[in-house]
Amino acid sequence: MQDFVNGDLIESEQGFKTCDLYMAACFLAAGCKMATAERDKKNGRVFFVFEKNPIIMDLRMTYFSREAKVPALTYADHIKSLKSLCHNIM
Repeated sequence: MQDFVNGDLIESEQGFKTCDLYMAACFLAAGCKMATAERDKKNGRVFFVFEKNPIIMDLRMTYFSREAKVPALTYADHIKSLKSLCHNIM
């Protein structure tokens, strides 16, 4: 099955993938479950893969429209954790 690209989100059989660290932190702070993180061997980018969840597309829209409501400290903690994860993925 071919991946479906929607802007900065890629929908695949695995789930939703993004390389946007801050949006991924927003998803985590909103309660979405991250399935895995993987580094693209071609360009070195880290993709965060989230389990399929019907609210992901709505969260994406509220994130980009600056209307997302997530706990600030939780969001900041997830940013730090994801940055650390990026540095540790080989």
